Amino acid sequence: MSNFNANDSKVRCGIYLCQVNEEISCGACCGLYNVVNPSYESIMEMLTWRTDTFSHVKREMDAILAFKEEVEDREPQERPFPDFHHCPYIGLVGKEHSRVGCLLHPLFDENKSIDFRGLSFYGGMACRVYFCPTYNNLPAVFKEIVRETASNWYAYGLVITEAKLLNTIFEEVAKRLNRPLTANSLLKNNGCLETVRELLDLKINWPFRRKTSSGPANYFFEDQLYSRPSINYEAIGGSVSRHDILLQELESQFNSANELHAAEDLIDGLINKVIGQVDRLKTEG
Repeated sequence: MSNFNANDSKVRCGIYLCQVNEEISCGACCGLYNVVNPSYESIMEMLTWRTDTFSHVKREMDAILAFKEEVEDREPQERPFPDFHHCPYIGLVGKEHSRVGCLLHPLFDENKSIDFRGLSFYGGMACRVYFCPTYNNLPAVFKEIVRETASNWYAYGLVITEAKLLNTIFEEVAKRLNRPLTANSLLKNNGCLETVRELLDLKINWPFRRKTSSGPANYFFEDQLYSRPSINYEAIGGSVSRHDILLQELESQFNSANELHAAEDLIDGLINKVIGQVDRLKTEG
Protein backbone atom coordinates (compact mmCIF):
# COMPACT_ATOMS: atom_id res chain seq x y z
CA MET A 1 0.00 0.00 0.00
CA SER A 2 1.02 3.67 -0.29
CA ASN A 3 3.95 4.99 1.74
CA PHE A 4 2.48 8.50 1.90
CA ASN A 5 -0.98 7.67 3.24
CA ALA A 6 -0.44 10.20 6.04
CA ASN A 7 -1.06 12.87 3.41
CA ASP A 8 -4.58 11.58 2.69
CA SER A 9 -6.14 13.61 5.49
CA LYS A 10 -4.42 16.80 4.30
CA VAL A 11 -5.82 16.95 0.76
CA ARG A 12 -9.16 17.55 -0.90
CA CYS A 13 -11.47 14.52 -0.78
CA GLY A 14 -9.09 12.50 1.36
CA ILE A 15 -7.00 10.55 -1.16
CA TYR A 16 -3.54 11.90 -1.98
CA LEU A 17 -2.66 11.40 -5.65
CA CYS A 18 0.46 13.44 -6.39
CA GLN A 19 3.43 11.71 -4.72
CA VAL A 20 2.14 8.30 -3.71
CA ASN A 21 5.26 6.33 -2.81
CA GLU A 22 8.87 5.92 -3.90
CA GLU A 23 7.82 4.50 -7.28
CA ILE A 24 4.47 6.14 -8.01
CA SER A 25 3.86 9.84 -8.63
CA CYS A 26 2.18 12.13 -11.16
CA GLY A 27 3.64 15.00 -13.17
CA ALA A 28 0.77 15.41 -15.60
CA CYS A 29 -0.22 18.89 -14.37
CA CYS A 30 3.35 20.02 -15.13
CA GLY A 31 2.82 19.09 -18.78
CA LEU A 32 5.00 15.99 -18.50
CA TYR A 33 3.29 14.15 -21.37
CA ASN A 34 2.78 17.25 -23.52
CA VAL A 35 5.79 16.42 -25.67
CA VAL A 36 6.39 15.34 -29.27
CA ASN A 37 7.31 11.80 -28.26
CA PRO A 38 5.42 10.76 -25.09
CA SER A 39 6.80 7.21 -24.96
CA TYR A 40 8.21 5.96 -21.68
CA GLU A 41 11.70 5.62 -23.17
CA SER A 42 11.76 9.15 -24.56
CA ILE A 43 10.36 10.77 -21.43
CA MET A 44 12.72 8.78 -19.21
CA GLU A 45 15.71 9.92 -21.29
CA MET A 46 14.50 13.52 -21.02
CA LEU A 47 14.01 13.36 -17.26
CA THR A 48 17.31 11.59 -16.64
CA TRP A 49 19.26 14.24 -18.55
CA ARG A 50 17.49 17.05 -16.73
CA THR A 51 18.04 15.50 -13.32
CA ASP A 52 21.70 14.76 -13.92
CA THR A 53 22.35 18.20 -15.39
CA PHE A 54 20.44 20.06 -12.69
CA SER A 55 22.52 18.34 -10.03
CA HIS A 56 25.46 20.49 -11.17
CA VAL A 57 23.51 23.75 -11.26
CA LYS A 58 24.22 26.30 -8.54
CA ARG A 59 21.13 27.05 -6.49
CA GLU A 60 21.10 30.68 -7.57
CA MET A 61 18.42 32.43 -9.59
CA ASP A 62 20.52 33.15 -12.68
CA ALA A 63 21.89 29.61 -12.83
CA ILE A 64 18.46 28.05 -12.42
CA LEU A 65 17.00 30.25 -15.17
CA ALA A 66 19.95 29.43 -17.41
CA PHE A 67 19.17 25.74 -16.92
CA LYS A 68 15.65 26.41 -18.18
CA GLU A 69 17.05 28.00 -21.34
CA GLU A 70 19.42 25.07 -21.85
CA VAL A 71 16.51 22.62 -21.58
CA GLU A 72 14.43 24.58 -24.07
CA ASP A 73 17.33 24.82 -26.53
CA ARG A 74 18.00 21.09 -26.28
CA GLU A 75 14.45 19.75 -26.47
CA PRO A 76 11.78 20.16 -29.19
CA GLN A 77 9.29 22.84 -28.20
CA GLU A 78 6.38 21.62 -30.34
CA ARG A 79 3.47 20.63 -28.12
CA PRO A 80 0.39 18.47 -28.84
CA PHE A 81 -1.46 21.01 -26.68
CA PRO A 82 0.23 24.36 -27.43
CA ASP A 83 -1.57 26.17 -24.59
CA PHE A 84 -0.64 23.57 -21.97
CA HIS A 85 2.62 24.66 -20.31
CA HIS A 86 5.37 22.06 -20.12
CA CYS A 87 7.63 22.75 -17.16
CA PRO A 88 11.39 22.38 -17.79
CA TYR A 89 11.96 21.77 -14.09
CA ILE A 90 10.22 18.43 -13.91
CA GLY A 91 12.69 15.58 -13.34
CA LEU A 92 13.31 12.48 -11.27
CA VAL A 93 13.13 12.64 -7.48
CA GLY A 94 13.37 10.35 -4.48
CA LYS A 95 16.32 8.57 -2.92
CA GLU A 96 16.84 6.49 -6.05
CA HIS A 97 15.42 9.02 -8.53
CA SER A 98 12.68 6.46 -8.99
CA ARG A 99 9.68 8.72 -9.58
CA VAL A 100 8.81 11.94 -11.33
CA GLY A 101 8.69 15.22 -9.46
CA CYS A 102 9.78 18.85 -9.16
CA LEU A 103 13.48 19.71 -9.25
CA LEU A 104 12.70 23.04 -7.53
CA HIS A 105 10.79 21.54 -4.60
CA PRO A 106 12.21 22.17 -1.10
CA LEU A 107 12.09 18.44 -0.34
CA PHE A 108 14.41 17.68 -3.27
CA ASP A 109 17.58 16.78 -1.32
CA GLU A 110 19.98 19.06 -3.18
CA ASN A 111 17.77 22.11 -2.53
CA LYS A 112 18.42 21.87 1.21
CA SER A 113 14.83 22.77 2.15
CA ILE A 114 14.83 25.95 0.02
CA ASP A 115 11.73 26.38 -2.17
CA PHE A 116 12.75 27.51 -5.66
CA ARG A 117 9.32 26.96 -7.22
CA GLY A 118 8.80 30.70 -7.48
CA LEU A 119 11.09 30.57 -10.51
CA SER A 120 8.70 28.31 -12.40
CA PHE A 121 6.15 29.53 -14.97
CA TYR A 122 3.15 29.49 -12.62
CA GLY A 123 5.08 30.34 -9.48
CA GLY A 124 5.30 28.64 -6.14
CA MET A 125 1.78 29.39 -4.95
CA ALA A 126 0.15 27.58 -7.90
CA CYS A 127 2.31 24.54 -7.30
CA ARG A 128 1.34 24.47 -3.64
CA VAL A 129 -2.41 24.90 -3.98
CA TYR A 130 -3.40 23.31 -7.30
CA PHE A 131 -5.19 19.96 -7.33
CA CYS A 132 -6.24 18.36 -10.61
CA PRO A 133 -9.97 17.76 -11.34
CA THR A 134 -9.58 14.08 -10.45
CA TYR A 135 -9.46 15.04 -6.77
CA ASN A 136 -13.06 16.26 -7.01
CA ASN A 137 -14.43 14.19 -9.88
CA LEU A 138 -13.47 10.64 -8.95
CA PRO A 139 -14.87 8.72 -5.96
CA ALA A 140 -12.37 7.86 -3.26
CA VAL A 141 -12.65 4.11 -3.87
CA PHE A 142 -11.78 4.54 -7.55
CA LYS A 143 -8.82 6.77 -6.72
CA GLU A 144 -7.54 4.22 -4.23
CA ILE A 145 -7.79 1.42 -6.79
CA VAL A 146 -5.81 3.37 -9.39
CA ARG A 147 -3.23 4.47 -6.85
CA GLU A 148 -2.62 0.93 -5.67
CA THR A 149 -2.67 -0.86 -9.02
CA ALA A 150 -0.30 1.44 -10.93
CA SER A 151 2.77 -0.38 -12.20
CA ASN A 152 5.00 2.71 -12.42
CA TRP A 153 4.86 6.51 -12.39
CA TYR A 154 4.55 6.71 -16.19
CA ALA A 155 1.38 4.61 -16.39
CA TYR A 156 -0.05 6.17 -13.24
CA GLY A 157 0.32 9.75 -14.44
CA LEU A 158 -1.30 8.98 -17.77
CA VAL A 159 -4.42 7.39 -16.30
CA ILE A 160 -5.05 9.17 -12.99
CA THR A 161 -6.11 12.40 -14.73
CA GLU A 162 -8.68 10.52 -16.84
CA ALA A 163 -11.58 10.97 -14.42
CA LYS A 164 -14.34 10.40 -16.99
CA LEU A 165 -12.65 7.29 -18.36
CA LEU A 166 -12.04 5.85 -14.90
CA ASN A 167 -15.56 6.59 -13.66
CA THR A 168 -17.02 4.84 -16.69
CA ILE A 169 -14.80 1.77 -16.34
CA PHE A 170 -15.37 1.24 -12.63
CA GLU A 171 -19.08 1.99 -12.81
CA GLU A 172 -19.40 -0.69 -15.49
CA VAL A 173 -17.49 -3.16 -13.33
CA ALA A 174 -19.77 -2.38 -10.36
CA LYS A 175 -22.85 -2.71 -12.57
CA ARG A 176 -21.84 -6.16 -13.76
CA LEU A 177 -20.95 -7.23 -10.23
CA ASN A 178 -24.36 -5.97 -9.12
CA ARG A 179 -22.90 -4.48 -5.96
CA PRO A 180 -20.83 -1.47 -4.88
CA LEU A 181 -17.18 -1.65 -5.79
CA THR A 182 -14.59 -1.77 -3.00
CA ALA A 183 -10.84 -1.40 -3.23
CA ASN A 184 -10.37 -4.60 -1.26
CA SER A 185 -12.39 -6.62 -3.78
CA LEU A 186 -9.99 -5.63 -6.58
CA LEU A 187 -6.73 -5.57 -4.67
CA LYS A 188 -6.90 -8.66 -2.46
CA ASN A 189 -4.72 -10.87 -4.69
CA ASN A 190 -2.09 -10.43 -7.38
CA GLY A 191 -4.17 -12.07 -10.10
CA CYS A 192 -7.02 -9.61 -9.71
CA LEU A 193 -4.66 -6.67 -9.36
CA GLU A 194 -2.90 -7.58 -12.60
CA THR A 195 -6.22 -7.88 -14.43
CA VAL A 196 -7.32 -4.41 -13.25
CA ARG A 197 -3.93 -3.06 -14.32
CA GLU A 198 -4.37 -4.62 -17.75
CA LEU A 199 -7.75 -2.93 -18.06
CA LEU A 200 -6.38 0.48 -17.08
CA ASP A 201 -3.42 0.08 -19.41
CA LEU A 202 -5.84 0.38 -22.33
CA LYS A 203 -5.12 4.08 -21.89
CA ILE A 204 -1.56 3.45 -23.08
CA ASN A 205 -1.98 0.46 -25.37
CA TRP A 206 -5.26 1.29 -27.11
CA PRO A 207 -4.91 -0.08 -30.69
CA PHE A 208 -7.79 1.98 -32.12
CA ARG A 209 -6.52 5.46 -31.23
CA ARG A 210 -7.21 7.90 -34.06
CA LYS A 211 -4.22 8.86 -36.20
CA THR A 212 -4.72 12.56 -35.54
CA SER A 213 -4.69 12.01 -31.78
CA SER A 214 -2.17 13.87 -29.67
CA GLY A 215 -1.19 10.49 -28.27
CA PRO A 216 -1.84 9.27 -24.74
CA ALA A 217 -1.52 12.76 -23.24
CA ASN A 218 -4.65 14.27 -21.73
CA TYR A 219 -5.72 17.90 -21.48
CA PHE A 220 -7.68 17.48 -18.27
CA PHE A 221 -8.31 21.08 -17.26
CA GLU A 222 -11.92 22.17 -17.10
CA ASP A 223 -11.77 25.14 -19.51
CA GLN A 224 -12.73 22.89 -22.46
CA LEU A 225 -9.90 24.37 -24.54
CA TYR A 226 -9.27 21.00 -26.17
CA SER A 227 -12.11 18.51 -26.50
CA ARG A 228 -12.18 14.97 -27.79
CA PRO A 229 -14.21 14.52 -30.98
CA SER A 230 -17.22 12.26 -31.11
CA ILE A 231 -17.12 9.04 -33.13
CA ASN A 232 -18.79 8.97 -36.54
CA TYR A 233 -20.62 5.65 -36.35
CA GLU A 234 -22.66 6.35 -39.47
CA ALA A 235 -19.50 6.43 -41.57
CA ILE A 236 -18.88 2.74 -40.83
CA GLY A 237 -22.51 1.67 -40.98
CA GLY A 238 -22.76 1.08 -37.25
CA SER A 239 -24.92 2.32 -34.40
CA VAL A 240 -23.76 4.15 -31.30
CA SER A 241 -21.64 1.78 -29.25
CA ARG A 242 -22.61 0.55 -25.81
CA HIS A 243 -19.10 1.73 -24.86
CA ASP A 244 -19.39 5.11 -26.54
CA ILE A 245 -17.99 7.10 -23.61
CA LEU A 246 -15.02 4.79 -23.21
CA LEU A 247 -14.31 4.76 -26.92
CA GLN A 248 -14.46 8.53 -27.11
CA GLU A 249 -12.25 9.01 -24.06
CA LEU A 250 -9.73 6.61 -25.61
CA GLU A 251 -9.80 8.81 -28.73
CA SER A 252 -10.95 6.00 -30.99
CA GLN A 253 -11.38 5.90 -34.74
CA PHE A 254 -12.72 2.97 -36.74
CA ASN A 255 -12.46 2.12 -40.41
CA SER A 256 -15.17 -0.53 -40.31
CA ALA A 257 -17.91 -2.02 -38.18
CA ASN A 258 -15.65 -5.03 -37.64
CA GLU A 259 -13.02 -2.79 -36.02
CA LEU A 260 -15.69 -1.29 -33.78
CA HIS A 261 -16.86 -4.73 -32.69
CA ALA A 262 -13.28 -5.80 -32.03
CA ALA A 263 -12.83 -2.76 -29.79
CA GLU A 264 -16.04 -3.50 -27.91
CA ASP A 265 -15.04 -7.13 -27.48
CA LEU A 266 -11.63 -6.11 -26.14
CA ILE A 267 -13.21 -3.88 -23.51
CA ASP A 268 -15.86 -6.47 -22.59
CA GLY A 269 -13.26 -9.20 -22.35
CA LEU A 270 -11.12 -7.30 -19.87
CA ILE A 271 -14.08 -6.17 -17.76
CA ASN A 272 -15.44 -9.71 -17.64
CA LYS A 273 -12.00 -10.96 -16.71
CA VAL A 274 -12.03 -8.62 -13.72
CA ILE A 275 -15.55 -9.80 -12.80
CA GLY A 276 -14.43 -13.41 -12.99
CA GLN A 277 -11.48 -12.76 -10.71
CA VAL A 278 -13.63 -10.97 -8.13
CA ASP A 279 -16.34 -13.62 -8.15
CA ARG A 280 -13.78 -16.42 -7.85
CA LEU A 281 -12.14 -14.73 -4.87
CA LYS A 282 -15.56 -14.24 -3.23
CA THR A 283 -16.36 -17.92 -3.69
CA GLU A 284 -12.99 -19.03 -2.34
CA GLY A 285 -13.25 -16.59 0.54
